[in-house]
Amino acid sequence: MSSLPISFYMALFIIRYGEIGLKSKAVRRRFESALKRNITSRFIERKRECRIELEWGRIFLWSDDVRTTEEILKKIFGIVSFSQAVECSADKEDICKLAIDISKPLFKEGMSFCIKARRTGEHEYTSMDLGRDVGSAVYLANEELNPSVDLKNPDLTIFVEVRQKRAFVFSEIIPGPGGMPLGTQGRVLGLASEEKDLAACWLMMKRGCRVILATENEELAAILEPWDHKLRIVKPIELSEMENLASELGAEGIALGWDLKRFETESDRITGLSIPLFYPLIGMSSSNIEDLLKVIKT
Repeated sequence: MSSLPISFYMALFIIRYGEIGLKSKAVRRRFESALKRNITSRFIERKRECRIELEWGRIFLWSDDVRTTEEILKKIFGIVSFSQAVECSADKEDICKLAIDISKPLFKEGMSFCIKARRTGEHEYTSMDLGRDVGSAVYLANEELNPSVDLKNPDLTIFVEVRQKRAFVFSEIIPGPGGMPLGTQGRVLGLASEEKDLAACWLMMKRGCRVILATENEELAAILEPWDHKLRIVKPIELSEMENLASELGAEGIALGWDLKRFETESDRITGLSIPLFYPLIGMSSSNIEDLLKVIKT
C-alpha cells in the first residue's frame, strides 16, 4: 500500500488466521492475498497508511495509528486474532531484555504472571527452555513488586513467538471475527427486514460471501456496513421475485434470516426456486441469535 520504509511506522501487529491454514498451498496463498487486499482496502477507506508483509502462517502489519488499526482488524473476516508486538532477534538474551522492557510498565504489586513461548524453525533452545529463561528474567527484573508465577490464571501473560531469526514479544491477544476472507466465496442476496436477518447476512459474510443487502431500512444497513465498507444495498422485493433479482445482481444464492419455526410455517412460499437458499440461523436459539447480534453491533 505504501512505499515508505518499515522504520517509518511505530506499531507492529501480528495477524493470525485459522481455516485458511487448512487449505492447499495454492488456495492458502490465494486466500492470504485476499485477506491482505481486504485489510489494505479498509485502510484506504479510513485514509490511513499501513505496510503489510505476508509470511507462511502469519501476516505482519505496520501502522502509525494503533487505535484505528485495532478498529479495522476487529472487523476483518478471516482474522482469528491479532496482537500489537515488538520485534527483536531470535537471540535468547535479546528476547529476555525485550520481555523485561515490556513487563516493567505492566507489573503491579503482588501480580502473578506467566510466559507463553513458541517457536518455528531451528534454534539452540526449546520452547520450554525459552519460557523458563524469559520467565526467570522477568521475575528478577520485577522482584521488588513481589511477583508470583501462575501458569493457569495469571494476572499478566507475556507471549513470545520466535519465527526463524525473528522474535516477537507481546502481552495481549485481541480476537477477530474469524471465518474466511470476504469475497472468496461468491455473492449472495440477503433479505433484511429486521435485525435478526442481519445475523444471517453476517454469518454468510463470515463464510467469505459478499452480501448484497436487500432492505429499505437504513438503520439496518448501517449496522452491517462497518463489516463491509463496500456493502451494496438494493430495494427489498417480494419472495416470489427474489430469484430474478438475484440473477440480475449476479448473486449465486439467497440468505434468509429464518429460524426453524418460521421455516416450518413459510417454506411453502418459496418452493420451486432453482437458486440455492441459505438459512444460517435455522439451528440457533433466540438467545444465540441475540448474542450474535451484540457482537455484530459492537
